[in-house]
Amino acid sequence: MPNETNYNGFKLNIGKVSILTFNQPKVNIFSTEILNDFIRALETLGQSRDVKVLVITGEGKTFIAGANIKEMATYSPDDAEKFSKLFHQALNMVENFPGPVIAAVNGFALGGGCELILACDLVVASDEAVFGQPEIDLGIIPGAGGTQRLRDRVGKLKAKELIFTGRKVSAGEALFIGLVNRVVSQDRFFDEAMTLARDIASKPLHCLEAAKDLINSGSMDKEIEKFSKMFSTDDQKRLMNKFIKK
Repeated sequence: MPNETNYNGFKLNIGKVSILTFNQPKVNIFSTEILNDFIRALETLGQSRDVKVLVITGEGKTFIAGANIKEMATYSPDDAEKFSKLFHQALNMVENFPGPVIAAVNGFALGGGCELILACDLVVASDEAVFGQPEIDLGIIPGAGGTQRLRDRVGKLKAKELIFTGRKVSAGEALFIGLVNRVVSQDRFFDEAMTLARDIASKPLHCLEAAKDLINSGSMDKEIEKFSKMFSTDDQKRLMNKFIKK
């Protein structure tokens, strides 16, 4: 695939639909080093006006199985604070990425992996995918936005259950509670995610960016403002005239 760049723990293919693939030898996890590279990759993507949609996926049996527990086991409270801030920076960049971000989840999305999908706009999951926030079984709590984003995604009641118990949920349950958008077979999940990404990428970029911004942090007044500005664009004139001529 052209324009492929290899980072520590993942590779990045840049295009209209860009693909970031975690590809660690045994299990895909987040460490300080990988988070720093992840931030750099997102900065590179954010600077390109050619990118309309970002797809994040993983190779092997894991999407992201969580953070590097061996690294975290030695942390002092100050170390943990630095790591949590770095993790928040990375996932805030995913959430605030200008265009839509789609998670294509192939396997385990636990801890920081589940927090990553919560920062994405849409989630297509394999029927073999597994989700959860099992931090409580390690004597900690989610530290990369999980308490806030899981609540916003599935509601307070279900978020409390999942975080208090640490239990894992199947792809089917994840779909039922609104954690993911679609569940398809293991052999089709990536193709389904790419079909969705290409469909979205065919839409006007300014509409995608405005809609995402409004859904994430908008208001009624802000919607009026952004809606009005759409009528100064070439896309609005072209697409409405096309519709009228049908």
